[in-house]
Amino acid sequence: MSKPPLAPPTLTAAALGSPVAVAVWLPLLAAALAAACFVSMDAAVKSLAPRYGPVQLAFFRFASGLVFALCLWGWIRSPLPRGAQWRLHLLRSGLLLVTLTSYFFALTVLPLAQAVAISYTAPIFISLLAMWVLHERPSRWIWVALALGGAGAGVALWPELRSSATPQLLGLAAAGFAAVAFSGVMVLARMQAQRDSLWTIVLIQNLLPTLALAGPAWAMWRPLQWADLPTIGLIGGLATVGLLAVTWAFQHIEASKAAPVEYTGLLWAGLLGYFLFDEVPTVYTLASAGLIVLGCLLLLRRA
Repeated sequence: MSKPPLAPPTLTAAALGSPVAVAVWLPLLAAALAAACFVSMDAAVKSLAPRYGPVQLAFFRFASGLVFALCLWGWIRSPLPRGAQWRLHLLRSGLLLVTLTSYFFALTVLPLAQAVAISYTAPIFISLLAMWVLHERPSRWIWVALALGGAGAGVALWPELRSSATPQLLGLAAAGFAAVAFSGVMVLARMQAQRDSLWTIVLIQNLLPTLALAGPAWAMWRPLQWADLPTIGLIGGLATVGLLAVTWAFQHIEASKAAPVEYTGLLWAGLLGYFLFDEVPTVYTLASAGLIVLGCLLLLRRA
């Protein structure tokens, strides 16, 4: 008598992880994807910086992102905010506008890795602001991960601050100010994610800044080079994917838990800086990356 055919192997919950573990891992992976997209967008913006000013670059980012957002919203047709809900959207749009305008200025005067390193003090402000506004209580492991990430960012900055007799303080201040404003953007994203559709958030967070920047960008307009259109389109695409990923992550996990994953973007900044702008990683960069990776692995292990 022949043996019955073997049943194909099945993937059990133990093999893939419990539902609780998966529920934690997926938002963290989404936050990591968002960090990669945003740093790639930064590199694309930096490549355009020699030809356009910060305000025009910010307009390019939001206007190109609006094209993608309109297509997505037109397909989904999610409900628009009503009444008092617009207040949070207006506040977040204003903070996002301030964040990117300041940060794009920093990108025009600072190396990519340095600008990104300063911007990644934002997770510290995010966790602190989440404690105050959202009443979150981060565990001690999140504080350890934040400390390692902050130390990694500090190591990345140290060579520039030590070797330069006259550091570009304006660029450093602009990047730091952008980090503080961005923490408000992310905490508001956590609040909005609980009440508004993802597609509506993406639409409005591109529409309002585009309208606000139209006048100032026109007043400072520099002639558009048609060869730059693909890069501008790429900026909008990366920004849209990043915004979708980070908003989805904040719908499923506390802001303080997602914040340390933002540090992975510094690794992308080192790689993109090397391949696109001939910025050779130093021992400090490698040490910085090691601390950041250690912090993120610790967060994932304890999550």
